[in-house]
Amino acid sequence: MDHLRTFNLFLLCICTMLVIFTAPLKAQTGTGEYSLGNELLREGKFEEAFEIFERMMIENPRSFAVYDRAITALVNLKRYDEAIRITKERLDRSGTDINTRVKLGEIFDISGERDQALQTWREVIKQHPENAHAYRRVAETMNQRRLYREAIDIYKMARNELADPSLFTFEIANNYLAVADFEPAMEEYLDIIDYDHRRTSLIQRQLLNYDEQRLYDTAILLTEERLGTRRPGSDTDVAYRDFLIWLNMERGLYRRALAAARTLERYTNNEHHAVFRLGRDLRSRNEFELAEQAFSYYLELEAHPLTPRSYEELSRCYQDWAGYMVDRNLDFDGAADSLYYKAFRAIEQLTNRYPRYDRLMQTLVIQSELALDHLKDPDRAEIYKKKMEQIARDESEQALIHYIDGRILLFRGDFTMARVSFNRSNRIAGSNAIADKSRYYLGLGDFYNSDFTYARLQLRSLERQNHSWYANNALQLRYMIQQGQDEENDNAEIKRYAQARYFYDTGHYTKAADLLTPVLDEPVASPLHNESILLLTRTLRRVHPELAFHVVDRHTSRPTVQQAAGERLLWERARLAEVVFIMQQRDTEKNRSADGLVPAGLLAYPLSAEERFYGGVEGPGRMLLSAEGITGFYEELLLRYPDGYYSDIARNRIRELERLEREI
Repeated sequence: MDHLRTFNLFLLCICTMLVIFTAPLKAQTGTGEYSLGNELLREGKFEEAFEIFERMMIENPRSFAVYDRAITALVNLKRYDEAIRITKERLDRSGTDINTRVKLGEIFDISGERDQALQTWREVIKQHPENAHAYRRVAETMNQRRLYREAIDIYKMARNELADPSLFTFEIANNYLAVADFEPAMEEYLDIIDYDHRRTSLIQRQLLNYDEQRLYDTAILLTEERLGTRRPGSDTDVAYRDFLIWLNMERGLYRRALAAARTLERYTNNEHHAVFRLGRDLRSRNEFELAEQAFSYYLELEAHPLTPRSYEELSRCYQDWAGYMVDRNLDFDGAADSLYYKAFRAIEQLTNRYPRYDRLMQTLVIQSELALDHLKDPDRAEIYKKKMEQIARDESEQALIHYIDGRILLFRGDFTMARVSFNRSNRIAGSNAIADKSRYYLGLGDFYNSDFTYARLQLRSLERQNHSWYANNALQLRYMIQQGQDEENDNAEIKRYAQARYFYDTGHYTKAADLLTPVLDEPVASPLHNESILLLTRTLRRVHPELAFHVVDRHTSRPTVQQAAGERLLWERARLAEVVFIMQQRDTEKNRSADGLVPAGLLAYPLSAEERFYGGVEGPGRMLLSAEGITGFYEELLLRYPDGYYSDIARNRIRELERLEREI
């Protein structure tokens, strides 16, 4: 008896182990088959996929996922009758299955029986009149079949049956948009803002998908109508006004957006900061005049927490504006320099009026950099450095002081002490934006001082910081050093370039031009020829744009230069031609350099009398440019470099010049 009991226990253990190990194996096999079937569907092997899913349906008759995959295979095989039969058999087992009945309607629609499909979907709603999920599933399937208006009817039916007017508002609005019925779509979206202000950003993202002027015009009109029905300053009123500002911006109605932002500020007692936020948006869109007005709004208030920050933003606005003008050849008549001075003055007013401003150290750095880079005034930068020393609180701010000290010493030509200051700044800063700046100017100082070996070492370390804005400048400068170093002639060419670059960066433009003028007669094959010509062109432009154009135009006409002129040189020639054209349109005499001096080195260059003394005497041979002539310069650039860096910009400039010519 004991032996029998022991044998029975043994059999029980064996059976238990079989159950334990075979159950997962079966599950794994099913999972593997399902994955294989999906892979076959992706590969377009629908017959083989259906065979797998058909077997799995027998083993798992209640699985909707398996059924859905099998039907997908049949529909792709266009075996619609079989798909309908399988679906109806499934419904016979569970007639209230919403997903299966919705799928049946979809099969009918795909097979071309739309009326039967609509009837099937209506049956789903009839069976589940109080089930929001049923309405959603039917309407979503209709959307997939592009039956947008039919889906709207289902969504609205759900509203009525479930007595919830806010139900499916977003879905209804999206469907109206899909059929370009903009007015009811916007009414629904505005209802959403009324119910839940936090969903405004979701609506904005949806509207951005439609580049349709009529949509935004309709939205603006309806939003303004709603504002007339809301109490000014209420939560809904504020939400609508914010939305209206955004709509005007997207429509390109920037002045109206600014007016709407001012109204919103007035209704919220200047606590909503709509004008400030709009100012930053306008600046990012290059609408600088309006951005200036936006930031100036806070400067005119008696006392506002954003006033000091508005001074800082106004300064950045002027700096971006000046850069924009330079990039687009609008910097004639000293306009860019004037904007840089305004940027400097805005920061100066900030530091004078708000000595306890929480970003004072950063603004003093900006002020110092403006004084050096654009005003070319190291004495002013020295004053700001002393202010920085008075308010410095920790080592990180000491790094800023050493950086500005290095910049001032570098500007004044004290390269040795500048190196000391930059090293101190770099050591304290470790690895951040100010460290990158210090490393770059450390390398630039060595470059000015013709210490090219040390300059390359400093610049190489910065190049590894691929996130740094200065890394690209470092790469260009190190490449230039590699091109120019030549042991046989004692690096004469790169030394000349480095000295001229120092003169240019410190505002001694005539000295830089005199130093570089011999390049015009030197062989084109010299390593730094193109870089030297480009620097000479930029330098002469600061002295006298018309003379700069004549020099570069004559130089690029040299037989040895014509085929070797790089894309950047042809681009600078076209840009200068456009500047001269604009100047001539606005009265050349008014737009000339104040001193009108021709750099002495150019007196020996073979120009005509009119070209050579263009700053003082207008000769009869003066060359007047036309929009058509400038277009020719851009076209030559495109012919030589059709896929170059400047090709897209050149094409845009040609279109703009053609438009100007039609207007003239």
